[in-house]
Amino acid sequence: MSNHIKLALAVSAALSMSGCLEVEDNNNNDDVVAALEAQNQLLQDQNTTNALPITLSGTLKGATDDVDLSDAQVSIKFAGEWSTPVPISDAKILLEKQPAYSDFTLKVESPSESFVAMTYKSITRHSGQGQVVNQDLGEILVGKPKEKVLTLLQSGENIFVEDLAVYPLYEVEHQGYNIHNLVLQQPEEFAGFTKETGEYKLILAEGIPTEIHAELDIDSDGVNDFELELGQSGLASQLLSSSKVWAEDTLYLKEINQLNEYNLRLTILNEQGEVLEDARVSSENNDHGNAYFDYDSVTGQYVLEAAYRGWLNVEIPSFQVGELHYTSAEMSIYETEFEQQYRVSISGSQYRVFRTEVVEGELNLAVNLSTFSYESPSIEVLSNNVKDSSLEVFYSAPVALVEEDNVQTSVELMATDAMTIIPGNTQNDQGVTPGTTYVMHAPKSVGTSVELMLNGTKLTASPAAELADGEYQYRVGDLVNVIADEEQNVYSDDSEGFTVSKSAFNVNDVVLDNRNYTTNGALIVAKNTADVVVNCSWCGGSGNVRLYTPTSINNLEELIFTLTSYTNNGVAQDYHREIRVVVDGQLYSTSKEFMLKAAQNENISANYYYPQVGTSLDSGYRYSNYTYLNLNDDVVGSENSMTFDYSYTTKEGDTQTGTITYKVK
Repeated sequence: MSNHIKLALAVSAALSMSGCLEVEDNNNNDDVVAALEAQNQLLQDQNTTNALPITLSGTLKGATDDVDLSDAQVSIKFAGEWSTPVPISDAKILLEKQPAYSDFTLKVESPSESFVAMTYKSITRHSGQGQVVNQDLGEILVGKPKEKVLTLLQSGENIFVEDLAVYPLYEVEHQGYNIHNLVLQQPEEFAGFTKETGEYKLILAEGIPTEIHAELDIDSDGVNDFELELGQSGLASQLLSSSKVWAEDTLYLKEINQLNEYNLRLTILNEQGEVLEDARVSSENNDHGNAYFDYDSVTGQYVLEAAYRGWLNVEIPSFQVGELHYTSAEMSIYETEFEQQYRVSISGSQYRVFRTEVVEGELNLAVNLSTFSYESPSIEVLSNNVKDSSLEVFYSAPVALVEEDNVQTSVELMATDAMTIIPGNTQNDQGVTPGTTYVMHAPKSVGTSVELMLNGTKLTASPAAELADGEYQYRVGDLVNVIADEEQNVYSDDSEGFTVSKSAFNVNDVVLDNRNYTTNGALIVAKNTADVVVNCSWCGGSGNVRLYTPTSINNLEELIFTLTSYTNNGVAQDYHREIRVVVDGQLYSTSKEFMLKAAQNENISANYYYPQVGTSLDSGYRYSNYTYLNLNDDVVGSENSMTFDYSYTTKEGDTQTGTITYKVK
């Protein structure tokens, strides 16, 4: 008989009958009853006419040439109900009132078992009103039954590995995604095992690629207890790939998670070597035995019948004997490469790591415990945030503020960018002489209101008055540990620095300056603090022009200037350069500078932070960006300027754009 037999299955999905009218038998209305019955019949005829037929077709093929397909039959399951099996010889079945676009299961089998039954799942296609839809299932492959015999031996001992769940898995080729493709279902069967011969037997479909797998986690603890002697990672379940199924009949498995069984006897001693009787000792991973140790009063030992795989963890919680408190300890016992030998790790006040062996079924160990006295907890920071210029700190235990003369000294709010300027022509006790200006970075304390809440575990601090624009930080010094009744400097409770900026940004506040000590051709400061006149031949010359923006740019999410042209001594020149000042709320290639308005011949002395001099700007902070152009001052009759397209967005999301020209100062 041919190995190719066409399979045609007609599956019609009839519309459920609706709209039929109930008819009551009434001798006085025979004509009406007859008319209603005729209408019901018409509706039923319309439902039949409007059925949605689906035709499934496929080709049944033997995986080898000698597969007998003479009694092949097929059955289909829709909505949990199997159809009656139908012989495959152009036979058709009709499944009435089954919907289109429905899940189905298809089973191909042979009553004489001339081939192994195969099961597939798929879904029928959509169908329109009155349409006939053909759905090609493609080629359906079956193979004749062939017995597979497999023997599993334990490495080193050559004894049978018994009662494993050995099962087949079809090696399925993944086709392109199509919900109407047939999906081969894996067989739900396990190999039979013969104890006398140690053989596992399976019936496989010859010619259909099949792998052999086994459940190697015997005790269901999530870890495999065996693995192949060759070519397995310890996690895989595969014993034989499809290419090796008929080539290998005997495999060797090595035990990788063998059961450890012995009598664990533990002596617990104090620092004087005396036996402690009141401990509670346990092991949560003694998988096949008790969790808690028994106490043997004869030997003074805590005893456990150990039965576990992998490693054993022993817990000894802290406990009290009379007025003495004893520390806790933990013991871990690991397998070594040698049978009955173990590596022991004891953690606690007296740390130990060593190797030992089970002798006559017993493992005898000793643990020394130390006494300890009560210690009050140190203070830890659990949360530290600044919200709307106020500090909020949560501590692990209650704190109190340190006070001097009824004034708290624990928390201080500092203006971290504060600068002190001491000109030489003023009276001062810092020794600054005429002709010199001293610039000192000197953070200043700002009045602060501090409150403790939540039983002293939450500290809040706020400015006593409205803060001026600038940079600030809360600094927390010593606090009182209430439980210990002692002062403690808690780590990491200083705040991050934060910026206050209330001034709205105005694009007209931006300044171009070339730092040549002049503006509009005249000296900005004509004499130094020693009353010496500036005599500078290069002052007023061309200089590197910078773009100076006010500190109000801290209120912006974005600020970009695009230089489109500049004028050099009255001559205009097109140009293009983008200057990104603020991006995503952060300064971008922008430097914060402290401006000092001073004469060119003034000696500048500074501690930590050297100011920028030579500009027309008043003393104070500005942000600067390079333009990479050298220009003279803008003066009457000789224009020196730059024109920019600008775009800025405030923190609130308001965006402004425009064009502006700045004269060089």
